[in-house]
Order: sequence, then structure tokens, then C-alpha cells
Amino acid sequence: MNRKKVLIAAASALVALGVLMALLLPSGGNVQSAKHIAHATDLYTKEDIEAAFDAIESEFASGFKGCALKELRYDAEIEAQYLDETPEHKQKGTGDRIVVLSEFTTDWRAADEGFSPNDRYEGWQWVLTRPSQGAPWKVVDWGY
Repeated sequence: MNRKKVLIAAASALVALGVLMALLLPSGGNVQSAKHIAHATDLYTKEDIEAAFDAIESEFASGFKGCALKELRYDAEIEAQYLDETPEHKQKGTGDRIVVLSEFTTDWRAADEGFSPNDRYEGWQWVLTRPSQGAPWKVVDWGY
């Protein structure tokens, strides 16, 4: 083979490898091993809380590239403290609002999402609302 054919073959192989990697590597966050910690409260049933967890996992999986969700936790006391400190997140009018804590890790790809690569984030907060009981939860805010 002449040199030109070898270079074309090598470039084609690299392009094919890139396409294969893009197809095989997840484009969003990994939620497969997320542990759920929730207990029913006076405000929410376990099913309500699990529905909020599902909404968070959907949001996480659609973004958060290079991140792996490790834990979702609902704690009514933490939620009350958080909402006392951040009144702008209190639900106005009818409807529900919930705060969920999470832990996740990052790999080198997370830098594209604005996270520190190869790090662990603990106490990451998710704020969700819904217009009425039984309606789907919507993620309206997240962060520390």
C-alpha cells in the first residue's frame, strides 16, 4: 500500500472509532445505581417522593454528562430548614413544593458541564414543584 492509502485508512478508522464512542458513551448522567432514601411524612407519601426522585433522575440523565448519581434523599427537616433560609423557593398559592438532596460523582467529561472532574458532590439540592397532588413534579432549581 502506498502512503496515501494508509493515511486515508487510518483517518477513516479514527472517525469510525469516534462515532462508535459517541454512540456507546452515555450523553447524559448515569442514574443506574442511584440509591433512594425516602420515608412517608405528613406532607408526602412514599409514592409522592418516589415520583419526585423519578423527575430528578430524568433531568439528571438528560444532562449532567460525566456524572453518576449515587443517592437521592428526602428529609423533611432539611427541607423545612432550606425553605426557611430561601423563602424565594416557597410555593405561592396552591400546589406542592419539595426539596430533595443528592450525591453524585464526576469523571473527566463533567468539566463540560461546569463541574470539577473526578470529584464528589454531596448535599446537592433539587427543588421541584407541582400544581396539585397527583400532578407530575417539575424540577425548577438545583445546586447548593
